[in-house]
Amino acid sequence: MKKFCDFFTNPAHLGLLLAFTSAAALAFAYTMQYGFNHLPCHLCYEQRKPYMVAIVLGLLAFVAAKKKPRLAFPLLLLTGVCFLVDMGIAGFHFGTEQKWWPLAAGCGGEGAIPDPNLTMDELMEYFKNRPIVRCDVPGWIFLGISMTGWNFLYASGLAIFTFFHAIKGRHYGKKA
Repeated sequence: MKKFCDFFTNPAHLGLLLAFTSAAALAFAYTMQYGFNHLPCHLCYEQRKPYMVAIVLGLLAFVAAKKKPRLAFPLLLLTGVCFLVDMGIAGFHFGTEQKWWPLAAGCGGEGAIPDPNLTMDELMEYFKNRPIVRCDVPGWIFLGISMTGWNFLYASGLAIFTFFHAIKGRHYGKKA
């Protein structure tokens, strides 16, 4: 286990892992959406954005660790901040699902973007028949926890893992 932990004190390894785990979170969300027709709500879309940024920052940290090692540490910390932001959005969304607070503005439903070539009548028909996805109704539950709850736990774990290993490895390669 110590070798496993030490492996990720290397900023290049950590950056690559964080990019991969962020991509995995998005792959899961897109698979649920397009593979299983689990339509996301407005807050679901918002939870994807920090992962998108984390992929870029993780890859930049991977490259920086080899070219400009001093730059890798702040990039890894910013990646950890992305996970904290996602954790906050997921926590708010989970609270909305649990009815701890009122439904947020804009959470009445976001559907797919309509085809720009639709006629006015087709566009009216699209908006009349499109599904409304509410933020306060969990669409998928596994082991009693909604997908939002799982995302909160995932982002929390990634944030802790990121900060622990980034701080532990901040002097990686400087002792030589």
